Amino acid sequence: MIDKKDKIMDGAGPFFFEGNKIGIRIIHGGGGGTCADLKPLAEDLYKKGGYTISVPLLPGFGTKPEDLKNITIEEWKSALDEELTILKDRCDKIIVGGHSMGGILTLILAANYNLDLIFTISAPVGVQTSLIHLVPFFKIFVKYHKINSEQFKKDTNGKWIGYNKIPVNIGIKIKKLMKDMKKSLYMVNCPTLLFQGRLDSEIKKRSMDYIFSNIATKDKKKIWLEQNSHPILDSPDHNQIVSETLNFINENCP
Repeated sequence: MIDKKDKIMDGAGPFFFEGNKIGIRIIHGGGGGTCADLKPLAEDLYKKGGYTISVPLLPGFGTKPEDLKNITIEEWKSALDEELTILKDRCDKIIVGGHSMGGILTLILAANYNLDLIFTISAPVGVQTSLIHLVPFFKIFVKYHKINSEQFKKDTNGKWIGYNKIPVNIGIKIKKLMKDMKKSLYMVNCPTLLFQGRLDSEIKKRSMDYIFSNIATKDKKKIWLEQNSHPILDSPDHNQIVSETLNFINENCP
């Protein structure tokens, strides 16, 4: 999913765990992080469930910020389509999960493919800051937004791996993805597990409830993570995410 000429940051991913015939593909978010955000979750699902786990690196991430600036939504979707085909060749059942923007992409995939189950963590239908609406104006003058990467690394004992700045135009791409997702929710028919952090100050509070109410499937469950904000790496509710996901898979993919 990444051009071979681009050097991937150490530890940024992608990674793959060979397991049983239930395949799980997990998609990382769009805030400048990488596959490293999802490694603890992927490792526990592999160890406790024995599943085949694929965590691809989205094009534009894990190399240099300039790559992310020039990437298109279509390139993300195309890369995910390709990865899904590879996983289908290995596994009998296909599960897709995603965090934040990865959750948006998960729901879009579920509307277009016959998946066996999906789960999302902190998937937004909108953001709490109004700045995203000003991105078309800001991007004329400011090309990148600084990320406090050193603080992220400190907060996660060095586990966080990502950019120290992200292009301002990522906001336009996420806004477009949210719009596409909302239009396609009525086509999501597979069992769906939704998580949202009670302390998440980045996405609209109604995000999980909106998604839950608008997807077509009757096999759905929503869970509030009482101690979680938006990040997934080193989540205080990590064990709950793992156990609830394992239970939901066991119930719906025997």
